[in-house]
Amino acid sequence: MAIEESENGREDMLIDGQKHGNVAAPDEFNVNYLKLYYAKLFPYADMFKWMSYGNDGKHPACDKYYIGRREFSFTLENDIYVRYQSFNNVVQFENSIKEKCPFKIDIGPVYSVDPAKKNAYAQSGDNVFTPVERELIFDIDISDYDDVRYCCSGADVCLECWPLMTIAIKVIDTALRDDFGFKHILWVYSGRRGVHCWVCDGKARRLTNEQRAAIADYFRVYKGNENSSKKVSLTGPALHPFLVRSYSEVLERFFETRLLLSQNIFSTEDRYEKILEMIPDTSATSDLRGKWQTKRGSKEDINVVRWEQLKNTLQSGKYKVKLVFLFDLALSNTLSLENCCISCQF
Repeated sequence: MAIEESENGREDMLIDGQKHGNVAAPDEFNVNYLKLYYAKLFPYADMFKWMSYGNDGKHPACDKYYIGRREFSFTLENDIYVRYQSFNNVVQFENSIKEKCPFKIDIGPVYSVDPAKKNAYAQSGDNVFTPVERELIFDIDISDYDDVRYCCSGADVCLECWPLMTIAIKVIDTALRDDFGFKHILWVYSGRRGVHCWVCDGKARRLTNEQRAAIADYFRVYKGNENSSKKVSLTGPALHPFLVRSYSEVLERFFETRLLLSQNIFSTEDRYEKILEMIPDTSATSDLRGKWQTKRGSKEDINVVRWEQLKNTLQSGKYKVKLVFLFDLALSNTLSLENCCISCQF
């Protein structure tokens, strides 16, 4: 590795004789890099300390068998999936990962008994093997925004659409802390196309499936699913305080100052027709459509002009709020009730 001064006076780093900007990514995954990562960089002690939640055997009140009842699963080379791995100490954890070199590590629940011995307990005839704790986990994918972003699709992401994930994080994190009282919240990049939120408070880890579903419903502002049309549904005569706060403190400003221009929401007929379909007032939609189909010269950005026209035309501010929720929250804050992974996916 060397450093060379470029023509513009800056120092450019050279790697193996090539400038950094010209270094191409390898065409195929190299398992040797993964082995090096597990040998030198993987935070075994930190991960194990986190998953133990103070049950380290160093004080009388701790459950020294707690971590040994936590399930880990590995996805190995050629998509070989190995479940119900458990470890009593960080040395076992580290040795197993270095030996198996998993391409992905999934962190499962804490069970009532050691998951590695589940078959022995199953033969006893007693239903003693059951999950007793697992973190409350939200999984948000950028592909959930494909209906409302026009710069990318699928797993592709750029600087124009990634802020949508940031907005979702702000809204959910604030509600989890202020509305539910959770304190120990970890946001991590999922490894591919989104983020995972791990709520690690003791009361969160002991929630039932019904309670988890209720929290998911608290964040849901839409009706529909992957097989039917999804529509924002803001029911009732007044907005819930959670929605009012999200709109006034985060969503409205982001929509008007960033998203409106970056995604060119009103720039073409097919895009603004999607918006007009949300408005049940046919006279209002007819008026707006007439204005937008008429080409008029303006120094202002067409998206800004049409957004102002929409706001001025609508008698009820509720439809404006509905539109902002559609684009900023992308219809899908999804709570995972299954075993979720903190991504070590390569």
